[in-house]
Amino acid sequence: MNTLALDNAGIEIESNWLIRNASLTLSPGQLTAFIGPNGAGKTTLLRLLAGLWQPTEGIVTLDKRELFQFQRRELAQNITFAPQNTLMDFAFTVKNIVMMGRNPHLGRFQHETEYDYHCVKAAMIKTDVLHLANRFVTELSGGERQRVVIARSLATEANIILLDEPTASLDVAHAIEVFDLLSELSKENKTVAFSIHDINTAVRYAHQIVLVHTGHIFDCGLPEKVLTNEAINTVFGVHTEKVTASTGETIFFFSVIRLFPK
Repeated sequence: MNTLALDNAGIEIESNWLIRNASLTLSPGQLTAFIGPNGAGKTTLLRLLAGLWQPTEGIVTLDKRELFQFQRRELAQNITFAPQNTLMDFAFTVKNIVMMGRNPHLGRFQHETEYDYHCVKAAMIKTDVLHLANRFVTELSGGERQRVVIARSLATEANIILLDEPTASLDVAHAIEVFDLLSELSKENKTVAFSIHDINTAVRYAHQIVLVHTGHIFDCGLPEKVLTNEAINTVFGVHTEKVTASTGETIFFFSVIRLFPK
């Protein structure tokens, strides 16, 4: 099960619409980037897609079946969500945290198998945290913790991987490694989506861009179609210049539009 979709979905909390009239499809082999200003609704969309929040209107489907029809365990085996900020105040080791990603595959009181340990080790290798396996997460830096959270998601072996600002706490080298990993996962026919503020990184890696603005999907499609200067200027309130690097890649430069000129 790999295809996740929103159909005219919205969510209202305390008479406030966080997202409304949202329709999009995340497909196997596709890497999707959610872009928009703070508070635009990127995280809300990811939570709806993950089945963490139930829509007030419209539907969310996995292979054309509404998410609420799935048992929680079945859903967790197919969709994994890595939040931007995860509370880790208890002294669990890194390998204990990553092993939690295997919980959807284990019955009550069932012990981990050799295969579970294999999945955990593979996930830690992919995210470069194997050397931290016996460290307590309370001793780790913010960036190291974020890589542990991503490792836990990979350990689920879910076909759909959703990540909220996965590289927000990472240095440049590890951020590139994470996006290279996500790109490889999409090539393995997994459905991968992430939110991000860095437009240039999104253009470099994503097959599909979801541009979010004031609780609505402003546009959705190929990067070259969605990320026009005019669209970026409208959504972010900046002045945008697009140039082509020597590698052939598109690079955006931004300057702030002053509301109150000096």
